[in-house]
Amino acid sequence: MTCSICSIGSNLDPHQHVSQAVGELLVHFGRLQLSSVIQTKPVGMHSAMISSTACSSPSELAPHQLKAHFVAMELAHGRDRSDPRCKVLDRPLDIDILASSQSDDFSTARVDAYLDELLAELYGRGQVHDRKVTLPLHTRLMAGKVIEERQVGLAPSPCSRRWRPGRAPALTPR
Repeated sequence: MTCSICSIGSNLDPHQHVSQAVGELLVHFGRLQLSSVIQTKPVGMHSAMISSTACSSPSELAPHQLKAHFVAMELAHGRDRSDPRCKVLDRPLDIDILASSQSDDFSTARVDAYLDELLAELYGRGQVHDRKVTLPLHTRLMAGKVIEERQVGLAPSPCSRRWRPGRAPALTPR
């Protein structure tokens, strides 16, 4: 099993897209370690503020399969990857794999400067000083049933999806 650190960001309706993406990942992977959610100025483009978070999750998927899953999520949220300028255009959702490891040790992972604090926060080695925001977390089952709604974003948030036969899954802090 591989553990990956990923960034999730949006500058087009980020409350909706980042919240939904976190919920989709939680339903798919079962558990996530989620950092605070911050707002930063975009780098290399003139655009609205970007809301970003980092998360880690174990997965049976190989990194290339995980990236394909993330690209499918981005497309489902309306991102146009066919435009040659897609790297500098506004985007409803952007999910990147920052690092992958068999050991869950990311102490030497190199990330963009604006993500340094989020990565440090995930592993209890630092605090986030950028502007934090809260986002509603709406996690849904395939049938469209809401499991739980709550606010995330102001602090690290470990959560998991627990299943019991005959019972609806629930998000629970770990």
